[in-house]
This record gives sequence, structure tokens and C-alpha cells, in this order.
Amino acid sequence: MRVAPAVRLSPEERAQLLRRRRGRGERRLRAEIVLWAAEGAQDLEIGDRLGVNRQTAARWRRRFLASRLRGLDSPTSSMRAGRIPEETLQAIVRSTVARSPPGGGTWSTRRLARELGVSHMTVSRIWAKYGVRPVRYGAYPPRPDPVLPRAPGDVVGLFLRWPVSALALTLRSTPTERAGFDGPARGPGSAPSTPAFAGGSAGARTAAAFRALVGEKRDPAQPVTPAPGTFRRFLADLAIRAGRVEAVRVLASGVPPSERAPLDRWRVRHPEFEFEFSPDLPAWIDQARAELLASGRGPAPPGQFRGRGELSRSLIRSVATYSSQGGAFEWTARRREIAEGGAAYRLRYELAVTGHPGFKNPLHLARSMAPVSEPGGKDRSSARTVLRQYLRVQRRERVTIESWTATLDYANAFVLEALRIGARPLVLYQDEPTYWAATTEVPAGSLAHLGEHRRAALERTDVFVSFFGPSDRERFHALPAPTLFRLGEYQDALYEAAAKAGARSVQMAIGRVSDASARMYGVDVATWRRELIEGTLLSPSVLRRRARRLADRLEHGRELEVRHPNGTRLKLRLLGRKVHVADGAVRKPPVRGDWTLVTLPAGVVTVAVDESFAEGSFLSNVPCSTGLSDTVGEFRGARWTFEKGRIERFAYDEGQELFAQSYGRAREGREKPGSLSIGLNERIATSPLLEDQGLGTVGLHIGRNDHVGGKTRTPWWAWTFLRGSTVSVDGDPIVRGGQLAP
Repeated sequence: MRVAPAVRLSPEERAQLLRRRRGRGERRLRAEIVLWAAEGAQDLEIGDRLGVNRQTAARWRRRFLASRLRGLDSPTSSMRAGRIPEETLQAIVRSTVARSPPGGGTWSTRRLARELGVSHMTVSRIWAKYGVRPVRYGAYPPRPDPVLPRAPGDVVGLFLRWPVSALALTLRSTPTERAGFDGPARGPGSAPSTPAFAGGSAGARTAAAFRALVGEKRDPAQPVTPAPGTFRRFLADLAIRAGRVEAVRVLASGVPPSERAPLDRWRVRHPEFEFEFSPDLPAWIDQARAELLASGRGPAPPGQFRGRGELSRSLIRSVATYSSQGGAFEWTARRREIAEGGAAYRLRYELAVTGHPGFKNPLHLARSMAPVSEPGGKDRSSARTVLRQYLRVQRRERVTIESWTATLDYANAFVLEALRIGARPLVLYQDEPTYWAATTEVPAGSLAHLGEHRRAALERTDVFVSFFGPSDRERFHALPAPTLFRLGEYQDALYEAAAKAGARSVQMAIGRVSDASARMYGVDVATWRRELIEGTLLSPSVLRRRARRLADRLEHGRELEVRHPNGTRLKLRLLGRKVHVADGAVRKPPVRGDWTLVTLPAGVVTVAVDESFAEGSFLSNVPCSTGLSDTVGEFRGARWTFEKGRIERFAYDEGQELFAQSYGRAREGREKPGSLSIGLNERIATSPLLEDQGLGTVGLHIGRNDHVGGKTRTPWWAWTFLRGSTVSVDGDPIVRGGQLAP
């Protein structure tokens, strides 16, 4: 296969070609051919992209390699440098746009040429180069072009090299613009447009060129100390990758004085880049946070099942925790990612997965098992309760324990307690640093294989204890979707093998706890860990006794009402459906192969309600970060109002936009009441994903409920919680003031 010779560009050549690409005709085509060649594209690929034949692409590649930029010019393609004095150039542009000819009428090239003593071809070339056109002046002044509203779209660049900080985002049209916005002429602080310029992006380019030509000064940033001259190279790389996007907004801070003049010249050549400068790093972080929040309100790109709200939240947290002591960080999106609108998803992955030292990510866990301490105290008590009371392990039973690096202390406690019982423990160890390395170095398809040796061990076990992992949930959720799906297949195969053996199985939620996960869920890591340990120490017999009373009332009742002094008053109907009880009881599956994986701590009863009836309002007083099935965020003060069996209005003190986005993506069935739950475990209060277990806590779900015996199958659900309420079934309280009724 023939390979075309490689093209390498100097920064000056790249800047010149990018400027030519914004022109028109043959000059533009030749510049695009060379730029694509510099990206590594072959002649056939370039021809397909630009609509020319392979020979044309090859010819201009050869000419550039032979004579560089001069090889791309026709003999009369441009004016010779220095032929037109700067004063004459400015006079031609000013006269064209700012005044009418003596005696009225409109400027022509010959008329203006006679006025200024130059050739009419010179005037014509200058008009073409700067895009100016004469205006017919009449009795009414022309109306300035309106500035159409644009909102931040996708993040396409991040530059952090002390003292310069910069965030680049594309700008997307807002619904107001698409509907034909004709608002005020300009926003606050903006200069009026010059009526002589053509509209659209060409008008923006020529306006910037005109302002630079007549000497208009821009607002300077407040620089700090000099920085390396890499910022303009970062922008040049971003410009060629962004291609012909409508506009890019760059939020910058700390640009040194030595960079200002070259940057101003670069901005004239790239007017599609809008710059906003912040006086210092804290102000830049605040501005970046606001732009990222606005970006998170946008729609998800096609093919993405995750919304932008969680993505925006993650990026804000990373940017806000950056420290210059950790070194520089430069990132630009790829051309295809920009075109598809999914660039920011890879940035989140880079920040969460690579563990760059400039961001406050947890340090990689030690690869050695030596530092693991001897288990003791509450770890041993928790292991003893789970093995003896929840799993009822007997002598000589085979106990398989799946552990991760972050949970090895707890796993060792289970090993010791199993040995004291007389059981035979086996630890399946997952090293988290190796796991993360595999997600980047191993093909996604290979991650789903369980292996016959591991499957054989699981199929001969009597008891299976799985610690939830990996512990860094932020990093896990940032993985690409194909990798996530394959890792899910591996975990499914693991549980299926244990189910095939008929093993009594539990999953320990303590495996979710880590500093990174606590930051993602917005909870205190020490409180979270303590709650999960204490929650497993509660005897399953206590949970079972509480659940039995509630289940009996919910299965035989007909009407349920929830009341609270905060204004909650909601009526639901019960249909005699089976109540699902999570009291921690671990039973051997009746049929081999059925999953019976019990999550510990436990303590909640759930019933699917009548999907066609709900009247009233439900106001939450429990903040949570996991109020939706497809995203993570801060949700506070939820207010759901139901009429005629469907949710008609919703509002949140915090998290309104996240909920609205997710609700908008969901399918039919999202508006129906799904299920109601009541918590049984007084030792759980703030643990993420377990808020419904708090004693007397009422959880209300909408959307999917077929997993608890309902009829709604839509793959979306949402939930919110209320503490201190009174719940009545057929008029008799089963929960009074947040406490279970006797």
C-alpha cells in the first residue's frame, strides 16, 4: 500500500493555513488539503472529505512539501507585502463603511479608487480580503444586528498551566434563537455592530478584522507572573480540531503581558473564538462553574444514555479542586467528539481515571497487601453478626469471599470469624490498581470472561459474601459505556455461578465507601462508614418482626394516606399485592440459578401501588444524591403533586434542572406512581442508596415498578423520601410521627 509523504507544520505555517482556510475559493481548498495531510490523512481520504479527486490532494501536498506556503499561491493570488501603505488600507476600509461619497449615492470600486488615488483592483481586493461592502445610506439609520442568545454547549478544551487557566466550550443555539428570537440589539457591555459587514459568521470575522485594523483595544486581563508560551499552541490545536464550529467561548485567567499582543493577533485570525478574562484564579473558577452548570442544562448527544447534569457536576468538582502544585494539565477534544457533541464525557473520564496529581483524586491504593491491619473491633462484630445470624454458617461449609483492595480488612475479619465457626473460607481478591489498569489496557470484550477456574470454585460454594466494588464510584461511572457493559457482564456471571451452586449470598454495601465516592455522593466518609457497620450489627430478628407487622397491613389494606406538617397529604391505593421485604434474611434459592443476593445492611418493606390512582402532594425533607435511576446530583426539597393518577407538577429547592432533564428523556409510564417503601433500620440515616432504610422513613417511587410486582415496565424511575410522617392504611396509622405504630 502506497503511503503519502508526511507533512509537518511549524506553528507559523499552521496559523497561516488556518487563516487561509477561513477564506474562500482555491486558497481555502489548498489550505484544507495541507491541514488534513498534517493530521495524517492520506490523499484518498482527503479527497473523500473535501469532494476532490485523489490527484488534486496529492498535487497540493507535493507543492507544499517542495515550496511550503509559496507553493500554494497562484502568481496573482495575493497582494505583495508592503505595496499598499497601512494608512491607505485603513482609509479604504473606513471610507467604505463610515461615509457616503460626495454628492450621495454608493461607493463603487472605481469611485473610491479615484477618491484615494489607488487602483480600482486594489479596492476590490481589500473589500474581498476584509469582507466589507459599501452601504446605501438613506433617511433612516440602519438597525444594528441583534445578538442572538447562545448557551454553553460542549467542553472542548482545558488548559491549566500556572498562572494561565483556560476553559473552552462550544456555544449552542438556545430554543429562543431557534424560534426566531428578535430581542434587544446587544447585551450589556457589548459594542454595536457595524452595518457595513455582512451577516453570519463571515460578518463576525470581518468585524473582528476591522476592529483590529482601525486600532480598537480590547480589555486586558490582569496578568500575574510570566507563563510558558504554550497557551497559543493550545489554542491553535483547538482551532484546527474544532473546524467550522459556530463559536467557541474561552474563559481565561492569568495571561501574562508578553502573551497579550500575539494573542490579540491570533484572535483577529480566529474571530469565532470569544474570550472572557477573569482577574484571578478564584474568579475564573467561579466563572467556569457557572458556564459548566449552563452546559449541563443542554441535551445529551445522540447515543448517550447519560445526561449532562451529572457530567457537569463532576467537571465542576474537578476544576474547583485543581492545585498548581500537581503540575500542568492540557486537554483538547478530538475532531469527531466535537462533531458528535460528546467531548466532555472523555474529559470526565480523563480526570477521573488517570489520577492526575493536580486534582484532588485519591492516591492509588498500595499494590502490596502488607500494610493491611489486623481486623478487630466493630469489623469483627459485623462479620460475626453477618455470618452467624444473617447467613447461619455451619461447620465445614465452604465460604467464598469476594474482596477488593479497599475492603481487605473487612474480608480478613470474615475469614477469622468463619474459621472460628469451623467453616472453610476462600478469598477471591480483586486488586483495584490492576483493575483500573485493565479497563484501559485490555479490550472491553475480554473483561467479561469469568474463567472456568473461578466459576468452578463458586459453583462448589455454600455461602458467598461479595463486597461491593470497586470503591471509587466516580471513577467507575466515568468509564466508557462499552467498558461498563462488559464489566457488568462479568459481575452477572459471578453471581450466576454462585446462584447455580444454590449458595446463600450477601453483598456488603461497605465496599462503596471511599473518599472519592463520598465526594461524589456528597456525604461524610466517616459517618457513612460508621452507619454501614452499625447497620449490620442490628439483629435480623428485629428487622423481621418489624417487617411482618407492616407487610400484613399493606397486603390487606385498600387505601393508604401519607401526612406531614410540611404540607404532605397524599392518597394512594393498594391492590393486595405482595409486599417485598428486605429484612436481611438470607435463604437458599428454591431453584438453582435464581439470584438471591441480599444487600446488607437491610431493613425496608416495599409495595407496588395502584398505578392509576394518586391524589395530593408529597414534600420531601431528606436530601439525597441518588434520586434518579440515570444520574447523580444534589436533590433537596422535592415537591411532587399528583392529580388523577399521574404526577402533574414537580419542583425542587435543588436539583430541579437535573430532574427535569431526566424526566424529559424517560418514556411513557414515568408519570405514574410506582411504589411506596417504609424503612426499618434506625441506624441508617444518610448512607447513599440506602436512605429508604431509615426507621419510619417513607420513600415514594414513580415510574418502573414491575420489579416489585407492579405493571409499569418503563426503564426509568425516580424516588424521594420523607421522615417524621404519619402513614395510615384504611384510617389506622402504621407509622406515627416517623415511628412505627405498635
